[in-house]
Amino acid sequence: MKLRWIQAGLGMMAVQLATFSAQADELNIMIPRVPASQIAMAKTMKPPFSVTPEVIAKGKKLYDGAGTCFTCHGTDGKGKVDEAMGLNPSPPDLSSYTFDQIRTAGEMMWVVSNGSPLQPAMVGFVSLGQITESQAWEAVFYVRSFGCKGDMDCIVGSLDWVARQGIQQKVSSLGEEQP
Repeated sequence: MKLRWIQAGLGMMAVQLATFSAQADELNIMIPRVPASQIAMAKTMKPPFSVTPEVIAKGKKLYDGAGTCFTCHGTDGKGKVDEAMGLNPSPPDLSSYTFDQIRTAGEMMWVVSNGSPLQPAMVGFVSLGQITESQAWEAVFYVRSFGCKGDMDCIVGSLDWVARQGIQQKVSSLGEEQP
């Protein structure tokens, strides 16, 4: 009888481990990560400096170091790393060009600063004091470099550039669905 209880317990633990280690689905990237009441302001946010290759290189150091971004998003930005297993939803694929086409750098900065209401594991690194606002901008531009593949207009991610991509209308219509 005792052996059956042990076997049952081990079986339950195996099921729980399998469930925990499974990669959850990523949220629909078309849904804004910034609350509707703040998205207009976030879209227009701009860095206090020009975006250069040196800024992007500083962002890489932060992404791989003090910012700890790589922990959940991976060194390639795809978000498929052991540390992110079990997060629900899973981290977005930051290497996706579509992600860059629908998000301004300001929106990404808002999330790095304040966290994501749609993913509790994504905390506000600036509001927590882990990195400065300038460092957050540097990290944002490094992250945008994944999907933008050297296109500086894409990396800068201004509201005008995003609007020209023709995807923004779809995003705006989803804005009311967010929490």
